[in-house]
Amino acid sequence: MTSNSPEKFTTESVVEGLSHKELEAHLVATRAKLASNLDALEDKVNVPKQLDKATRRLRRKVQTMRQDNPLALAGIVAGAVVAVGITAYLMVKISAPKK
Repeated sequence: MTSNSPEKFTTESVVEGLSHKELEAHLVATRAKLASNLDALEDKVNVPKQLDKATRRLRRKVQTMRQDNPLALAGIVAGAVVAVGITAYLMVKISAPKK
């Protein structure tokens, strides 16, 4: 069988032999499944929506940490502030003209 063989593309029809009402029900179910798949695909490729979901998850985690272990959260925040401060200091020091 070659790659252009028509047998490769022929399959039995799922709707063959269905009554008009059965065919309509099948179409409704197929459309609903397609709509669901398209919604799921749109949800995955929509970058702003994904960023919004990630932001909400992070906020919930921070809120939970604030309630459960405020000292750990304070330590993380202090570490982040120190890291940003050191980075800024080094950037200024590196970019400053040498005398």
